[in-house]
Amino acid sequence: MIILISFFGFCFENIWMLFRHSLVDNRNMFLPFLLGYGLFVVAIYHVIGVPDKILNKYKINSPIKYAIYMAIIFVLVSVGEIALGFFVQWVCGFYYWDYTSIPLHFTRYTSLPTSIGFALAISLFMGFAFIPLQKKIRKKSKKVPIFILIIVLAILVLDMNLSFKKMKVNKGHNTIWAFAVKK
Repeated sequence: MIILISFFGFCFENIWMLFRHSLVDNRNMFLPFLLGYGLFVVAIYHVIGVPDKILNKYKINSPIKYAIYMAIIFVLVSVGEIALGFFVQWVCGFYYWDYTSIPLHFTRYTSLPTSIGFALAISLFMGFAFIPLQKKIRKKSKKVPIFILIIVLAILVLDMNLSFKKMKVNKGHNTIWAFAVKK
């Protein structure tokens, strides 16, 4: 699941970049995976679960559960983006991304529209796709030796570490390839 969501995160960010800047690129990694997305979403699952499971003991109806779930995700995304942005700025010496051109930004690393967008996307994914995908992955992964999955995850961790090391040394983005798309 971490591997799959990491790939989804890579695609999600490139779709965002396509609409915002008419650009698609490697998103600072060598491989087309953003491990942070996979780790974040799987951590959400293990900590708070999916929307239908949240607050079940209070017998809250589904639309309110989704609103509460999305509000929790909104806070987690906002705090996570701010923490990651400032951490990379502190460690690598450059602005990892900048949302100051987006209305209702708070810090350069998050804004009301982006946090709502991420919270909505994650909430919908967790509510409608996570469990069915998890079942399919479990069924398919029985055919794949566990050491192969561990090797793939290790490669993604290595990719992330090498990419951040390069950004730290260069004090800038790790852009290996980029395609501008004409509007």
